[in-house]
Amino acid sequence: MHLLGTFLACLVTVAVVFADRLNICQDQFKVREGFYVYNTGCLDFEEADLAAASFNEDREVWVRNGTIEDIGRLLNGSLYNITNLKITNMAAEGSTPIPVFPIDSARFSILDLENNGIEQLNISEADYRLTHLDVRRNKLTELSNISLLKKLQALKADGNSIESISLDDFGDLEDLVVLSLANNRINSITTSKNITLLKLRSLDISKNHLTSLDVSSWQFPQLGTFYMHDNSITNKIHGLRGKFPKAWEIAMGGSNNWDCDWFDRLLAFLKQDRQFAMQMFGDEPQCPDQSRMDGFICCQNSTNQVNKN
Repeated sequence: MHLLGTFLACLVTVAVVFADRLNICQDQFKVREGFYVYNTGCLDFEEADLAAASFNEDREVWVRNGTIEDIGRLLNGSLYNITNLKITNMAAEGSTPIPVFPIDSARFSILDLENNGIEQLNISEADYRLTHLDVRRNKLTELSNISLLKKLQALKADGNSIESISLDDFGDLEDLVVLSLANNRINSITTSKNITLLKLRSLDISKNHLTSLDVSSWQFPQLGTFYMHDNSITNKIHGLRGKFPKAWEIAMGGSNNWDCDWFDRLLAFLKQDRQFAMQMFGDEPQCPDQSRMDGFICCQNSTNQVNKN
């Protein structure tokens, strides 16, 4: 289905007028004393101006307000050749949320859809163009159809309502470099087989509900940053030995509660093996009784650990 038809079909029942004008921004730059100076230029467009509006196809377009009908007309008019599109904050007070958003494979390579009230992504089965997708602060509960985005390089899905992740859904995303799933409700991360992401460099699963983590089937040889702070993980990460040889920035603190002996050996190994930064985020945690805190790390001594590697 044509994008406009799909877009309006999804939204016609909730479309209301929340602004008399459509406010659209686009990056601008000029040369000053030999330096490029960037700024963002924003204009309000009356309905009669939309047909004649002109935008630079090489730069991001940010649609900040307006009616759903206006946005639909732009997507098939002045914005038809735009590949870098930002539509955000439609879930803000006084605006109209977008519960279902269609992703058109023939058009966009970069989409920023933060805080639009999105509950579902409609992704074409032939979508091989999109490289960057930002769906932070929406209402998504799963990402199973993300596997259709074969060229995806960066996915930011922080601040949704996702409860579980199957890494099998990411197995075909050979170009994936950044995967950010922070601040969801994730209580399990599973895989039915070894998962190999040769280009993945940044993984953020912080601020979720994980109580355990097994990375034995993860093959991420280029992983450089790994954030897992502020979960409820206890004792250790299973299968960590020999994993992530290039990881140099790690965050493990907050509400996690590690086994002290295991954590001390991990810390000593990292200090000896590579240059790394143990990142500490947020306030100092309130460690459970009979535990000690190393910086922002809670841990407890255990005499029942059989295999602490």
